Amino acid sequence: MKKKLILIICILFLLFLPLSYKYKVYKNKDLNYVVEQHMTHGLFNKYKMHSITNINLTFSDGNIAVVKIYGTSNSSPHKNISYNLFLTKSKNGAWKVKKIYENYKLSKEDTPNMP
Repeated sequence: MKKKLILIICILFLLFLPLSYKYKVYKNKDLNYVVEQHMTHGLFNKYKMHSITNINLTFSDGNIAVVKIYGTSNSSPHKNISYNLFLTKSKNGAWKVKKIYENYKLSKEDTPNMP
């Protein structure tokens, strides 16, 4: 009985791995999702933001994209900050952040309005 339970758990685990990979690739095909996830999540992300107020697509040719984002920094006090993200598209269609450039600290007057 114990061996069957272990075997069933192993089979379920092996079925879960490819499904989770497919789901992750599917979600990473959306450029906005990749930008938001990369900039607001992660324990060791030094560019982590508390919130994103505006996302502007500066350049895209289908394989390379440059996105400018505005938001508040994660560290207290939450100052306005702006980044340029350089993203590339992999063979499977998923976007990946290659480089992040910090623009400058923004004052409240410099923050663009939400559309």
